[in-house]
Amino acid sequence: MSDFEPQVVPLELGEQSYDITVAYNLKDNLSSFLQPWNKGQQWVVVTQQAIYDLYSQVIDHLKVEGFKVEAIIVPGDESAKNIQHAEQVWTKMVELGCDRSSILLAMGGGVVGDLGGFVASTYMRGIPFIQLPTTLLAMVDSAIGGKTAVNLPAGKNLVGAIYQPKAVFVDPSFLETLPRRNVISSLAEAVKYGFIRDLEIYEAFVNRFEALVGMKDQALLADIIAKSCNIKAQIVSNDQFEGGERKLLNFGHTIGHAFETIQEYGGLYHGEAVVYGMKCASYISHKKGLLNDDEFESAMQVLNRFDLPELGEVEPERVLEIVSHDKKNINGTLSFILIDGLGNGVINTGVTSEDIIDSLSVVS
Repeated sequence: MSDFEPQVVPLELGEQSYDITVAYNLKDNLSSFLQPWNKGQQWVVVTQQAIYDLYSQVIDHLKVEGFKVEAIIVPGDESAKNIQHAEQVWTKMVELGCDRSSILLAMGGGVVGDLGGFVASTYMRGIPFIQLPTTLLAMVDSAIGGKTAVNLPAGKNLVGAIYQPKAVFVDPSFLETLPRRNVISSLAEAVKYGFIRDLEIYEAFVNRFEALVGMKDQALLADIIAKSCNIKAQIVSNDQFEGGERKLLNFGHTIGHAFETIQEYGGLYHGEAVVYGMKCASYISHKKGLLNDDEFESAMQVLNRFDLPELGEVEPERVLEIVSHDKKNINGTLSFILIDGLGNGVINTGVTSEDIIDSLSVVS
C-alpha cells in the first residue's frame, strides 16, 4: 500500500454505516478527508499530551484549512477512563461553545477513543465523532465498532454505550513513533483475529513475528491492519450489540480484564493483559479437547514470543470475583470465548471456576 492508495473498508450498519480508511501519511492531508463534515461548527480534538506534542501540526493544519478546532488534553493511560475525566471534557466543551452540531475527533490510542466516544455519545444527548487512532491496538480493534466506555473500581468498561463514529481514519505512519512495548502490546489484538478467524494472520505471527514487531515491512503491516479491520467490520456488521458473534472478539479479554482490574489499570498495558488472557483461554480450549496437543503447543509458542512484564501474584479468588462481574455474564452464565482449532473462535458456556483457576498455571 503506497501513500497514494487508500484502502477503504466499509462497515455496513444501515443508516449508521461508515468507512474505515487505511492509508500511510493520511494525517498529512487530514483536512481533505474531514472536509465533508466541516460546516463551520466548533470541532474538538480529544487527545493526550504525548500525541499532541508529536502531532500538534495536524491540528494546526486543520485551522489553516478553515476548521474551527481546539484540542482538549486528557491523560494517556487507563486512568483517563472515568466519569471525572469525562466531566472535565464535557465542561471544557461547554466553555468552547460546543453545541449539537459540533464534532469530536478522537486522536490517540484506545483510552482516548473510548473516552472521546463516550463523551460524544452523551454530550447534548449525542454529537458526531470521528476516530483517528494512533496505536496499532486502536487501529485494528478499539476504534472500530462503536464501543465506548469508562471504568469503575469494580471493573473495566462497565459504563458506556454502543455509539458508532462517522468515520475511522487509519494512518500506519503514526506507529513509527511508538515504543517497542506499545507495538508488542498492540499486536495482541491483531493476533487475536488469527486465533478466532484468520489462519493467514496467525501464520504471519508464526513466521514474521520480528518483522511485525520491528515494523520493518510496511506492506505486511498494512496487510495485517486491513485484514483485521475487515474481520472486525464484518463481525460488527453482523452483530452490532454483541448478542452473539461479536462476543468472539473478546477472546483473551475475560481473564485479561481481570488482570487489569487487579493491577488497578496501572501495571499491564491492555494488550499485555490480553496476551496473558489468551494463554489462559488456549489452556482451557486444550483442556476441553478443542485444541490438540500440537495446536496448543503452537499457540503457546506464539504467545510466549510477546515480551511481557511480570504478572505478579494473582489470587484465584480475586480473578473469579472479577470474572463474575464480566459484561458477558448473563443470568449467571458466562459466555467464554475459546478456540475450536486454530482460526476458529467459539462461544462456550461450559467454562467452570475450576477451569479458570487451572488456567492460571500457564501465567504464574
